Amino acid sequence: MRPLFLVLFLALPLPAAVFVAPEDTKALFQRDQLPLDTDNMRALSSHLTDLARREVDDNAPQFRATAQLLAIAIRLDPANRPARDLSRRLADGEPAEAGDIDLNRSLGRTWYMVDWLLEPEAGAQGQLLGHQLLDALHLIDPRHPTSKRYDAGGEKTRWSGIVESLVRFRDDSPPVPDPPEPKPPPPPVKRPPILLRKASTQTPLYLYDKDLRQRLRIAKVSMEVIRRDDPVPFTFAFTPKFESPLVDSARKSVRSSLERTWPNLPIRSVAILNTSGERYASRNDTAISGPASLLLHAAMTGRELRQDLVFVGDLGIDGSLSRPRQSWDYLRALRLADGGRLLVPPDLQPELRAMIALEDPGFFLRWEVLVVSSLDVAFSLASVGGDPEGLAATSQLFTELREISKGKDVGQLCVNKHVRQRLSNIKSKAPFHFSASMLLIQGDAGERPTRTDREVTARILRSAVEPLTFLTRTPLASLGATRSMATADAARIEVDRFSKYFAPKDLDLHREAVELAHLADSLGRGKRDGTSDSKGNIYYRKLPLTTYHEQLQTRFSAYLKKLAPFTGESLPEP
Repeated sequence: MRPLFLVLFLALPLPAAVFVAPEDTKALFQRDQLPLDTDNMRALSSHLTDLARREVDDNAPQFRATAQLLAIAIRLDPANRPARDLSRRLADGEPAEAGDIDLNRSLGRTWYMVDWLLEPEAGAQGQLLGHQLLDALHLIDPRHPTSKRYDAGGEKTRWSGIVESLVRFRDDSPPVPDPPEPKPPPPPVKRPPILLRKASTQTPLYLYDKDLRQRLRIAKVSMEVIRRDDPVPFTFAFTPKFESPLVDSARKSVRSSLERTWPNLPIRSVAILNTSGERYASRNDTAISGPASLLLHAAMTGRELRQDLVFVGDLGIDGSLSRPRQSWDYLRALRLADGGRLLVPPDLQPELRAMIALEDPGFFLRWEVLVVSSLDVAFSLASVGGDPEGLAATSQLFTELREISKGKDVGQLCVNKHVRQRLSNIKSKAPFHFSASMLLIQGDAGERPTRTDREVTARILRSAVEPLTFLTRTPLASLGATRSMATADAARIEVDRFSKYFAPKDLDLHREAVELAHLADSLGRGKRDGTSDSKGNIYYRKLPLTTYHEQLQTRFSAYLKKLAPFTGESLPEP
C-alpha cells in the first residue's frame, strides 16, 4: 500500500478534538436525481469509507471532514454497514484502523468523480453532491487542482442538521503539557553542492496541446535548478505545473536513487522540468521517473548529457528499470523519429524485437539501441564521454555502418558477409548493443521472426482500444453520436493496423478487439438513428441504447483484465 500524504496547514497548535457522528436519517441530496447508477453509487460509497479510515491526528477539521465522508457514504449506499460501524467506533473514541487498503487509489477515484459531478452536465443534484464531497476533500488533499473550487460560503447550508459545526469537534479541556526536555544541538549536515543547473534530454511523452488534447511526441525535457524557500531535499517539479499521486510516486523513486549516492541531498533547491512548454499528461503514469533521474544525477555530478539521447524507462523505488506501461505507444513515436542513441530497460526487448516482424529493420540503424539494466549504467551511457572503452570503439563502427547504409536496402545489407562480420564484432564487444543483435537476426532467415509474440500483440491491441475508454467512462446521456462513431472508427483502424503480423494462436485477442469496436460503433449509430418510446427511452435495433452502453463497459473491462498479464496494467474496480 502506498502511503497517502495528508497536508494539514496549522498556524498554531489546536486543542484536542473529538469525533461527532453525523445525523444519518435526514436527506442530504435527492439520491434518485444523481447522474450515477447504483453500481457507481456503491463504489463511491466504498471509496469514501476507505478515506474515512485514514490516519488523522487529534485535529477537529479532519474529524469533521471524516464525518462528512461517512454521511455521504451512508446515503449513497444505505446498506454500507462498514461506514455505519466506523461512525459508531469513532464516536466511541476508537481508532479507525485503516488496515491494508490503498488510500491513494480511493482518493484518485473520488477526485475523478468530483471533477465530473461539478460540471453542468451532472445536473443540480450532481453538482450539490460534488460540492459536498469537495467540502471534505479540500481539507484531505488541498494540493489537488480541484480543491481551488471549494465554496466556503455555501458549506453551512449544505450540512445544516447533518454534520455539526467545527466547534462541536473541539475538546476544550486543556491538555496536560509535557515537561520540556532540553534538546541537544543537531550535528552539522554536510550536503553536496549542485554542479550543473541546466541540462536536457529527450523521451516520448503524452503532452496536452493548446486545445487540451493529449498528443504523443518525442519531447525535449529541459531542466533548470532554481532556489526555493522551503528546506525540502532536492527534487523536481513541472512547468507548466502538474501534480498527481503518480508524480509523487515518481519523485519518491528519483529521490531514492539520488540518496543511494548522496544520503544528505541539497535542500532549498528544485529542478524545474519543462516539457516543451506543454503540460505533462496523466496518461504517462510514472514514465518521467527515468528521464528525471538522468537530469537530477547530471545536476549532482556536473556531467552533461548527450544531445542525441532518448531514454525510455520507468524507475522503481528499488532502483530497478522497467518499461513504461504505455511502451508500445512510445515505440510508435520512436518509429517516426530521425534516430540517435536509445536507452531501454531489458523488459522492452520483446517489443523492440517486433520491429523485425513488422518489417522495419531500419529502426535499428536509425537508433543505436542499448539495453541498460541499472540507472548507473544508463547514466554512464547517457553522459558525454561516459562510454566505456569497448563501447566507444563499437559505437564508431556502428556510426560507420550507418553511413554505409544510406540509400541502401537494409534487408540486403544485413545478409552481406562483411556487414555481418562488423555486426558480430560489435555484439561480441558490447553484448548489450541491441541494434547489432537485431540486424544480425534480420540477416538470418532461420532466426528472423515473422509474427509478434502474444505479449506484444496484447500491448498493441491495448493501445488500439484505448480510445474506447472515453465511451465507457462517460455517462450515456453525455455521449454524442458523431464523437462516438469517430472514436469507434479510430479504434477499429488501430486494431486492424498490425493484424497481419499476429500469430494465428493470438487471433482471439484481435477478434475481441474488433467486436469491441463494432459494439462502440453500434452505440454511436444508436445515438444517431435510435427511436424513443413514450417514456423517452432510446431503442436501436429493438434493444435499449443502455444495453449497448452497459455491454461495452462490461466487455471492455473484461478485455483489459484479459490483457493485464501481458500489459502489466493495474485495473481499478469497475
